[in-house]
Amino acid sequence: LKFSSSGREDVDVRCLGVGRPFVIEFINPRHTLLTQTQVAVLQCAVNESTHLVKLRHLQIVDKKDVKNLKEGEEEKTKTYCALCLSTQGYNTAALDKLNELSEVSVEQKTPLRVLHRRPLATRTRIVHTITAVPIDLHYFKLYLTTQAGTYIKEFIHGDLGRTNPNLRQVIGVDLDIVALDVENVALDWPPKCSE
Repeated sequence: LKFSSSGREDVDVRCLGVGRPFVIEFINPRHTLLTQTQVAVLQCAVNESTHLVKLRHLQIVDKKDVKNLKEGEEEKTKTYCALCLSTQGYNTAALDKLNELSEVSVEQKTPLRVLHRRPLATRTRIVHTITAVPIDLHYFKLYLTTQAGTYIKEFIHGDLGRTNPNLRQVIGVDLDIVALDVENVALDWPPKCSE
């Protein structure tokens, strides 16, 4: 079988919200016709077998539907929550600067952490909204809505100047990211089905 998801995340990033759209293509299957009832039974079996992932709206889709999934990858937006750390501390007024930002055009070179498996390129991505919420003198939460394909970790810490602008530059202190969650993948796919 071949598994394809709409986008991907690092192994340490949780995908929350309504989840991530995906397709599974079966190569040379023994059975080619399944009813929606059989698919629903399969979905229940997967959901009962683990608490780590849950399936929703499992269904048979056409090739044209898969094309819609792939086309949506570049157009969709994603919403994140990041727990950020400044070991030297930060001024809460600096967070106000972040809250004023919107529709930020970001130039990102392929991050150093993935350069061994991806070609060197510079990509422009849009960060649509940013909301920073202080936790204490060193930690704050960052809520972001971005264009798909934005490297969030690098947007926060700068990747040694390979992402411009970056939040480290904006607030003037070293930043690191402790945890990152995808809260929503804004892609209305697949069609909803009764569960």
